[in-house]
Amino acid sequence: MTKKTWITAAAVLVVSLVVLVVVIAMTGRDEEAGQAAPAPEPTSAPVVSTPAVQPGRVVSDLVGRQVTVVEVPGGQPLGQSEEAGLFPAGTEQVAAPSGLTLQRVPSGTTLMVSTSDGPTDVEEDVMTGYARSPGGAALLTANYIGLGLEMGPVYADFMQRYAPELVAEEPGLLEELRNRGTAAQGQALRAAEGFQAPRWFRFSHCSPEFCTVDAAMPSVADAVGQVDTIDVSATEHPVVRVSVAWTGEQWEIVSGRSLPALEELDRSWVLWI
Repeated sequence: MTKKTWITAAAVLVVSLVVLVVVIAMTGRDEEAGQAAPAPEPTSAPVVSTPAVQPGRVVSDLVGRQVTVVEVPGGQPLGQSEEAGLFPAGTEQVAAPSGLTLQRVPSGTTLMVSTSDGPTDVEEDVMTGYARSPGGAALLTANYIGLGLEMGPVYADFMQRYAPELVAEEPGLLEELRNRGTAAQGQALRAAEGFQAPRWFRFSHCSPEFCTVDAAMPSVADAVGQVDTIDVSATEHPVVRVSVAWTGEQWEIVSGRSLPALEELDRSWVLWI
């Protein structure tokens, strides 16, 4: 797998992100601009988690979700007070981890933590201790997406830890990731306020040894209302698929790629947050 493949997983989100920033600039000048659209009606009963109480300033993202602002570049783990979730039998739906919470880090990107499925610690600005559970695999997926939007040194360290074999195949990848983040001066995502954090999840396969996680993000219309955009549908939900394998100590990323965006999410998706 080449370094371009790793960057692709975030690239589709960046396209929507750029469109969103432009739209915000336009709607800020127009008092009659549409209001943010509510989330689509879930096709099945959502299993939404109540965010955990934690120190920090509480704000809202552009979709209206509660977000806690933290000053730790790679996110701040929460105390674990609940048991990790169980693996599904087949392709049954998986409930959100307990205490699932969104955190906005200094770069402006939004990460996910929980009080049941990790992460539990931080090593060199990288959160560790994602549970050996579907929730742990999904949280790792969400934070791979979040950090990948910004790139930079934290994402480079994240990839070095959670994709060591694939990073080793591309010796220049880590330096490229760090340089891209430096070029943006850590401010690339502030205007978007983290609306691209995943909201829906599904598992095409998940066992204690291997999980494939699909994560769907809010659409541009979810964040800023019905608008006309060029080339990108405002109502499409970007989707990223990440496969992870358990190595004996942690989940490691086997592959990550974007899937075709979806106008509608069927009953296989579960609203988490």
